[in-house]
Amino acid sequence: ISKPKFHFLMHLPTYICHFGPTLLFSMEHYESFNHVFQLTCIHSSQQGPSQDSCQKFAWLDLVKHILMGGFWY
Repeated sequence: ISKPKFHFLMHLPTYICHFGPTLLFSMEHYESFNHVFQLTCIHSSQQGPSQDSCQKFAWLDLVKHILMGGFWY
């Protein structure tokens, strides 16, 4: 379910001039990433949540790299 963002409508004419038709850009994709970021902070020490998140994303990127046939030294 998507709820309308009325503040976004104020900026819509400017965005259309800069980026083209509204079908080519969407905020929902980037806003949904906030949930992924919050999930990485659940098991952190809360002393350095950005460092914990960076380490988690680096680990996930390494796993993805290996599973796709990559290697490391």
